[in-house]
This record gives sequence, structure tokens and C-alpha cells, in this order.
Amino acid sequence: MRQVMAMSSRRRLRVADNMQEALAEILRRVKDPRVGMASVTAVELSPDMRHARVRISVIGDEEDRRRTMEGLESARGFIRSELGRVMRLRHVPELDFRLDKSAEYSVRIHQLLRSLKEQEAAGHGEGEGGVGEPAPGDEEGVEDEPEGGETGSEARD
Repeated sequence: MRQVMAMSSRRRLRVADNMQEALAEILRRVKDPRVGMASVTAVELSPDMRHARVRISVIGDEEDRRRTMEGLESARGFIRSELGRVMRLRHVPELDFRLDKSAEYSVRIHQLLRSLKEQEAAGHGEGEGGVGEPAPGDEEGVEDEPEGGETGSEARD
């Protein structure tokens, strides 16, 4: 039984990969200009392969993303029928388009890291406040004691 589950899982992954490629090609043929800047980043199939979550990445601002998703919803029937024609599946899955923001997050993280690197470089140039250096007034190796001079174990008793 376990081997059957693994086989169906592998098949589902293979079908999802093929579906991603087919959907990318189909989206290029959609005449709706709102769909022009969309790319398919992933397809996740349900275990029975009757539902597909299609991750879409859109270049542009929030308004561009909104319009693209509306265009995809409008073209859903065409996209699904073309998918059935191209892939020749017994059951063409229902398509659930979802916005994939991972590329956007990646760009944001890159910007934050670059900003941090620039701040670090500026801080080292002045000799104070750089990453890894104690703040002015702090001494290395000296830990704050709890009030009253108690050690950590005495404070718990």
C-alpha cells in the first residue's frame, strides 16, 4: 500500500510539472491584456488531481496584480479547456489561481540585506557602533548582576 501511495505522489508531481509548462504556454495565448505580465511559478495538485492551485507571479504594482488576477478569473474557462486539450487528462482539474509573492519577498529581503551592509560599512568607517562591537560604555566580559548582588541561583530560591 505504501508503494502505491509513493507512485501516485510521484505521478501527481510529474503531472503538476507538466501542467505548469502547459499553463505557461496557454497564458501566452490568452488575448486579455491583463494577463500579459503573469507567469506560472508552481502548480499544486490535490491527491485526487481534481483541483489545482496555480501560483502566479506578476511584475508590477498592487493594481497590476489585481488586474491580472481578474483577467485570469475571466479567462479561467478558456484556460481550463485548453489545458484539457493539451494534457489529455481524464478529468481536467478546477483551477484556483493564487498570487505568488515569493519573488516580491525575495527582492525585499535583498534590499534589506543591502541596506544593512551599507549601514555596517558606514558604521565601521567611524569606528563606533559597528556590528559585533560593544556599544560605548559597555565592557566585554562583564555581565550585569541582579539587584542586591545576588547570583542567578540565589535569586531563584
